[in-house]
Amino acid sequence: MVKSHAEESLGANPGDAALNPADSVAMGVPASRAPHIVEPIQRGIFSALRHRDYRLLFVSFVVNQTGFWLAHISLQGLMVDLSHGDPFQVGLLTFALLIPALVLAPIAGAIADRVDRKTIVLACYTSVVVVSSILGALAANDAITPMLLLSLAFWMGSTFAFAGPASMAIAANVVHREDLSSAVALQSAMNNLTRVVGPLLAAPLVAAGRYAIGFVVFAVAALIAGVLVSRMKVSSEVDEDDRTGIFERIRDGWIHARERRPAVAAIATAGFLSIFGIGHIAMLPIFAADVLGDEGLFPWLVATTAFGAMLGALATGRDAQPTLARAAARLALYGVAFAIFASTNSLWVAFLTQFVVGYFYFAVMTGLQTLIQQVVDDSNRGRVMSLFQVSWGGLTPVGSLSMGALAGVIGIAPTLQLAAAGCVASGVAMVLYARR
Repeated sequence: MVKSHAEESLGANPGDAALNPADSVAMGVPASRAPHIVEPIQRGIFSALRHRDYRLLFVSFVVNQTGFWLAHISLQGLMVDLSHGDPFQVGLLTFALLIPALVLAPIAGAIADRVDRKTIVLACYTSVVVVSSILGALAANDAITPMLLLSLAFWMGSTFAFAGPASMAIAANVVHREDLSSAVALQSAMNNLTRVVGPLLAAPLVAAGRYAIGFVVFAVAALIAGVLVSRMKVSSEVDEDDRTGIFERIRDGWIHARERRPAVAAIATAGFLSIFGIGHIAMLPIFAADVLGDEGLFPWLVATTAFGAMLGALATGRDAQPTLARAAARLALYGVAFAIFASTNSLWVAFLTQFVVGYFYFAVMTGLQTLIQQVVDDSNRGRVMSLFQVSWGGLTPVGSLSMGALAGVIGIAPTLQLAAAGCVASGVAMVLYARR
């Protein structure tokens, strides 16, 4: 099977791959044929923009991601209102959005190797337009219920799960191999910038209870993104002659991951962060209301996290030879900052520590994803990285749902403190394992 320019890679974000199907950190960087050696090509940071089709993809990505973050913050705020601040219901919303990544990502990765990827992406954009329009109409007419909101969130999450692998493959297909690192850097920077801009734009809408506007904006953004992608010329070379079944292909990817140490350990480390750490983002509306005393602060907390994540991704992107021990140590530091955040009711301490949490969040995930990219073969890259997508995005709803249930029993602050302790313990244990 021949891939144009570079093998596609799958990954996961916010829960990112599930929530951000074009997430650049998930897209990864190309590895050489020798599995343990990467020879970066020195190109300009903007070199990918010399390709017309990448420019269309890049603009569509920025437009869609900005709309997504407005809709995502609006979803959280609407659920808080509908459930009267029930932490379990808020956690269930994140579960509904991200659980499709746990089940569907490996299947979507195999399908993206067999079906025209541009067609898949356009179908997913169409699905986003439909579900966002329904959300906007129901919210505008006060006709939505918590159960209906969860159902529509599940629909949206399923769309993201199927869009991810095809989006990553297209990104690799529209630039030359030597420009792929530029494509990664540009989309990584813009991905995290939209994490800041989106919540900032959503904050006044959430404060005023105008949730429908966020959903309508996402529908329009997805429509514009779909039009831009339709104008792209993508030479997707899918393996139409491969008669291997989907589940057999998924199994082959798992076998390859076990053979290429420390790929499985790196995937497990990402899973620890997803279960114990990332799920706390879903609890921010409750934390802002119950601990900080102002529910309207949670979009600003999300924006602060995103700003830290942007710097963490850029800083870690300079590390050409990441290690498992280094990523695990950052996981432990993430847990320390998280513990301080969970134990404070001071506004400035909460924002400062959430910035640090965001920094180490993307520092850990970027390092782990790059490490896995370095040790796997190109022929198995998509399937192995789909396992990383499951670990990153697919396990996040497990953590958020567990936190929501526990917070309803013991309170939000003790729940987050226990989760932070889990991050520290996981990081220390994995550091010891890596050094051994």
